[in-house]
Amino acid sequence: MNELTERFSMRGLSDNFMSSLKKDLLRPILDRVKKDDTLMLGIREGYLNIYYRGGNLLRITERQDSSKVFNFFFDKNYDLSEGHATYKALGLPGSVSEPEQLKQWVYTISSLKELMDFWFSENPKMEREFQQLCERENNRSKISGETEYFITDIEFSDSNIGARFDILAIKWPANGRKDGKNCTASFIEMKYGDDALGGESGLIKHITDVNKFLANEKNYSAILEVMTTQFNQLDELGLLKFNHCSNGTKVQLKPSDKPEYIFLLANHNPRSPKLKEILLNQEFKDNVAFNKCDVRFYVSSDAGYGLHSKSMLSYEEYIRRLVTM
Repeated sequence: MNELTERFSMRGLSDNFMSSLKKDLLRPILDRVKKDDTLMLGIREGYLNIYYRGGNLLRITERQDSSKVFNFFFDKNYDLSEGHATYKALGLPGSVSEPEQLKQWVYTISSLKELMDFWFSENPKMEREFQQLCERENNRSKISGETEYFITDIEFSDSNIGARFDILAIKWPANGRKDGKNCTASFIEMKYGDDALGGESGLIKHITDVNKFLANEKNYSAILEVMTTQFNQLDELGLLKFNHCSNGTKVQLKPSDKPEYIFLLANHNPRSPKLKEILLNQEFKDNVAFNKCDVRFYVSSDAGYGLHSKSMLSYEEYIRRLVTM
């Protein structure tokens, strides 16, 4: 294993952190997430984020100087009251080492969610909100066992490996669940509305960036290690709902496998020519032909965000569909 891959294979939670979530101090936080499908637990390197409506409601970090102390952080800028007075009045501790301190955070999650609701009403972030909805549909809903993609992360960004993706997912076909070797990586770019399709962060920029990223084999191997760790730890915490293999097979991602790059376009206006113009742009077509990834376009199964292989159209199939609309 090369140095870069080795460093990023550690991205995730330590054994101590996992143990605290499963059976010790932090267990009430995990239970709270499991009881509330508006929350998502995201695994990072040495810390976790709890998302609400795509925003980071809570960050919990393991203290390096103690295995029994965790730092808790809520972004007080979500509080629109003067001087962040509402949040300050909650009197929440920055460090948690005792059950009573943890209870303060658990009991005030509803209040923190309300602060975020008020903030989002003035600062809507629909794309991020729909990312979390996609995670819920495919990881924890009553239909998640039937879908073929599991979300390991949203809003992934790491400058060390030059990666930035809206959604990281592992494709695990329904007819190949007896063997974790049948998994492949999927990188998903979500766009909400046609205004997000072009410009400096539009579709052409994204497909160009993903090809640059995949051209670096070390970086690609590193992110596969990240996704594998995230999936296995989420599964260990009981945050993935699917029929498990009787032999307890873990997922495996191979650098030799070509990943998918999926465009998930929410609320595209079919009367607008904008999407068609972008997809027929020569630069976009050249990047599709670059062949570092299988470019796919998600077409919903009727309505919803349950991800299935049959709902992923190739570039050619999607263009034909646009032409006939």
